[in-house]
Formats: sequence, C-alpha cells, structure tokens
Amino acid sequence: MEKVTPQDLLKMGLGAMFIAKEKVEKLIDESIKQGEISKEQGDEFLSKLKKEINEKSEEADKKIKEEIHKQLKEMGLATKEDITSLRREITALKKAIEEKK
Repeated sequence: MEKVTPQDLLKMGLGAMFIAKEKVEKLIDESIKQGEISKEQGDEFLSKLKKEINEKSEEADKKIKEEIHKQLKEMGLATKEDITSLRREITALKKAIEEKK
C-alpha cells in the first residue's frame, strides 16, 4: 500500500472543496433562476464560501508545514532555519578568527 503524505491529504481535501464549491454554485444559479434567492444573495453566499475555502486552505497548509517541521526534527534532519542559523554562526566565527589575526 502506498503511503499517503500530508501533501496528498491537502490536495485531496482541496479537490473535494472545489468540487463541492462547483456544486454549490450550480445550486445557487438554479435557485436564482427559480426566484428562490436574489442574485445579490447568491453572490454574497459565494463570496462567503470562497473566503471560508481560502481560510481553511491556509489553515490546512499551516498545519501540514508544522507537521512536516515536527517530523524533520524527530528524524534529526536539519530544517531551513537550522541551516540559516549555522551559516550565521560560521560567518560570526570567520569574522572573529579574522579579527584575531
């Protein structure tokens, strides 16, 4: 069985949200055509839906990045921040060595 990564889960979730969004848009269009809701109400609902999708997407992305960062730490692998910190330390050490010469 193939391992599912956090990125795969994000893609599946986003795909499901977009499919749901398309279905909701069709339902709203039908409701507008049948006079059940106004165009403004439909537009407002879609606007709220898009905002919520964007927020959920950003939240999921943040959680995935946090989980990846956690997994890298547990595996003992250096993160981008670790490497940047080491570069700063190396630069500072080189400078201190040069000053002592």
